[in-house]
Amino acid sequence: MPVAGQTSLRWIGFGLLTLALLVLPAAVGQFWSQTLTTIGLFALMGLGLNIVVGLAGLLDLGYVAFYAIGAYTMALLTSPASSMASNGNPAMSFWIALPISLIVAAFSGILLGIPVLRLRGDYLAIVTLGFGEIIRVLALSDLLKPWIGGPQGILETPAPQLFDLSLKDPRLLYYLLLAACLLGVFVSIRLNFSRIGRAWIAMREDEDVAQAMGINLVAAKLMAFSIGAALAGIGGAIFASRQGAIFPSDFTLFISINVLCLIIIGGIGSIPGTIVGALFLVGLPEVLREVDEFRILAYGFGLVIMMIVKPEGLLPSARRRMELHEHEAGGMAGTPTPISEVGGKA
Repeated sequence: MPVAGQTSLRWIGFGLLTLALLVLPAAVGQFWSQTLTTIGLFALMGLGLNIVVGLAGLLDLGYVAFYAIGAYTMALLTSPASSMASNGNPAMSFWIALPISLIVAAFSGILLGIPVLRLRGDYLAIVTLGFGEIIRVLALSDLLKPWIGGPQGILETPAPQLFDLSLKDPRLLYYLLLAACLLGVFVSIRLNFSRIGRAWIAMREDEDVAQAMGINLVAAKLMAFSIGAALAGIGGAIFASRQGAIFPSDFTLFISINVLCLIIIGGIGSIPGTIVGALFLVGLPEVLREVDEFRILAYGFGLVIMMIVKPEGLLPSARRRMELHEHEAGGMAGTPTPISEVGGKA
């Protein structure tokens, strides 16, 4: 097919997909709209973690910490019941608090990145895992209870307001998350094909060689941590407004594992794969709700089958697919690089 024809088909497909995404809440009803907002939250976090793990090769198991930081920042700034409220009036509105949550989360990513600059692979995973747990324990502690409520959390976080329209309804909140996900996709695509994106990929393949080629590893790692944390912070801020109240129990290690699993299942380093992974990992348990208590069993069985049949992920990136074909040519078919070896060893 001529190039012009391919371009036309691509734009037609993009237009149909956009139309489908816009009418989806009206077509599926309130319950599935709520599920779609959850899928959107995990897709947004997956896009952020895909930058850190998939592109830069930095194995981060404490990703939930940035999600929590974004959520607590939003709740502190917008809840009339928070310690920052004055006479029952919140410090600011959702739309002002949202970029502040993003900045605070991104700054936290830099703070985490500085002490782990020299760590790789399993050692980095252990340290980031500890960071996630530190944030959760701090949220539970008596030390910070006067500010963030301890186990009681922060209540009365209002829903986003757009003029006179409240986005409390999941069918409306869906559009906010859709916009956030599109922003995440746009940032990921632009970074993937930029100079910093190529530096991340080189660093992921071999840090020593990348450094020998003149890549500034410190700047590259800190940028990966901060951008990934910023996307998680946006997700946390929207989550706090959606829930209306946040508690330390909302930010467990399970969320980090879930986000990591969705980028592995979708295809590490693949942007479409991250979206598909979120649909599969978050949407499938809801589809299996009809089988009641057997749904987790069916879900786990499906995951095992999927990892055996398609270990590279549902939609692996072109670079990843090419690497796998190289392995097949060398007689090592079906043996992609384990996630524990992403970024090499310390």
